[in-house]
Amino acid sequence: MRWYRAAVFCVMGILGVAATAQAADGGGCPPGQAMTRDDSAKLFQDFATQLLARKDARGAYETFAAADMVQRNPPFGATRDSTIAQWEKMTGMPGSRFVIETVALDGDVGVLHFRGQLKAGEAGAVITQHDRLRCGKIVEEWAEFSAGAK
Repeated sequence: MRWYRAAVFCVMGILGVAATAQAADGGGCPPGQAMTRDDSAKLFQDFATQLLARKDARGAYETFAAADMVQRNPPFGATRDSTIAQWEKMTGMPGSRFVIETVALDGDVGVLHFRGQLKAGEAGAVITQHDRLRCGKIVEEWAEFSAGAK
């Protein structure tokens, strides 16, 4: 088991060095598309508000996510379009409710912690969603769900 931990930390270190080098040169973005930390934090806050408070999945993803965004949550498919379709089903339910608890930025990853409920009076879930940002767009998304929250 120790070799596994060592391998994980080694890979994390290599990825951290690569991310630092990429951030130093504007993240490999075309001229004018590199974002500051404050810009990225505002972008992610705006995305979270549009998706969960306004329940506008299509607007949120078409505005803030790259067309070739990769979705890592199997129920949401693998693409931006499949993600939009799933979110539209959930936000379109009459009793659905989403409460943003925290929105943060950790390097190039936005972290959104929220509570979701699809039907009034039924148990919901606590969700931590991660979105990797590059050049002012979400390029990858994954999440952890904890069902049964009220």
